[in-house]
Amino acid sequence: MKIPHYLGMMLPFLLAACAVYSPKLVDIQQNSSEWKQVSARMCEGETPLSLDRLHEIGLLLNPELNQARLACARSTAVAEFAGLWEDPGLSGSIARIREPNIINRGVGMSLTLPVTGLPGLAEKVAACYKEADYLTMQAKERAYLGQLDSLRYRVMSTHAKLHLMQSRIRQLAEEQQSAQRMHELGEMEFADFQVICRRWNDGQKELQEMEQEHLEAHLEMMKLLGLHPDLREVELAGHLPNHIPAAVSVPTQEKLMQHPALKASLAEHDTSEAELKLEIRKQYPELEIGHGFEEEDEDSKVSLELGIRLPLWNRNREGIARAYAERDIKEYDAVQVWRELLMQSVSLADMQRLLLKHCRAEKNRVEMLSAAEKKQENLYSIGETKLPAVADARQEAYLRRLNFIDCMTKLLVTQVELQYLNPEFIAK
Repeated sequence: MKIPHYLGMMLPFLLAACAVYSPKLVDIQQNSSEWKQVSARMCEGETPLSLDRLHEIGLLLNPELNQARLACARSTAVAEFAGLWEDPGLSGSIARIREPNIINRGVGMSLTLPVTGLPGLAEKVAACYKEADYLTMQAKERAYLGQLDSLRYRVMSTHAKLHLMQSRIRQLAEEQQSAQRMHELGEMEFADFQVICRRWNDGQKELQEMEQEHLEAHLEMMKLLGLHPDLREVELAGHLPNHIPAAVSVPTQEKLMQHPALKASLAEHDTSEAELKLEIRKQYPELEIGHGFEEEDEDSKVSLELGIRLPLWNRNREGIARAYAERDIKEYDAVQVWRELLMQSVSLADMQRLLLKHCRAEKNRVEMLSAAEKKQENLYSIGETKLPAVADARQEAYLRRLNFIDCMTKLLVTQVELQYLNPEFIAK
């Protein structure tokens, strides 16, 4: 069969346009080695790690953020080639008539004309997916930084309580030894001796639990950062503030409308709207145009054909029904995101007010009991009071300090969530 000249010229370009498949194997060992090298390079030169370095490491290595970036890259690549026309069709035929001996040859080419505007709608859908994935990536990055800052304060809290407990354990050990000598000499009642021993035993148990909590929080921080396990010994810079921070402003409803999470959810709803329009447009008939070249013995014929696909039965009802349902789901999700943001702002504002009140009250109690502890220490040094009274004052002051650290940590975490809830806040 003889192929027309213009088709012969097109074949090399058609073959060049075909994508070439090349397998890509997952090399776990190489990936692990690169992961370790990158982690070591990110932690090099600055130990313990500051807040800015934590942000830098987390934004680079966190697996969930990298997954969101891959999704964004995928939609960007798809959007670049979305809306292309359907490829033309090429067909050939050969027939032989035995009586008389005649051979018919033919070649035809057909093209679907997008009179329904499907390529344009497909391009719009791809652009919507690209925008939605980009906004989702931004929202996840912002939520991640808030989570990272909150966990950093929790690590600091466990670190501060651990140091306080270690100091108190050493003090309890001295109290227990002194109480044992005094009890053996008959200078202390058995009940007072038992109280001091019980505190020492309880302090040991609390210290063990706090060591576990500190290790869990530290390992959680390393996992959240995305660091290699060999870098788990890296320490964090900074400590809990000694003063009570000022109140953080609560975002208004107008500001909440600009929150990245809500923008991403609304973009997903816009994508579902575009998908619905595309599915509805698919039920319209498409126009096909084609021409053919036939050769019968020595005679050549050129033909022109027009065709139309009639959506008599299906009319894409399944796709339309699915798109309608998906749009309703995305609308519901957007409304729920807004309600959650609004509820979160109100809850965090109330919690901040309550925690500020608790922190101020707890700080006053710490100062009062610290003064009482110092007074008992002075009296004990000159022999004006006994060991049980001093031990009670030390224990009360110690418990209030632990409670103040807990209140301060809750307040700082609440304020971090409020800050990242405000779209105007820029993480530093």
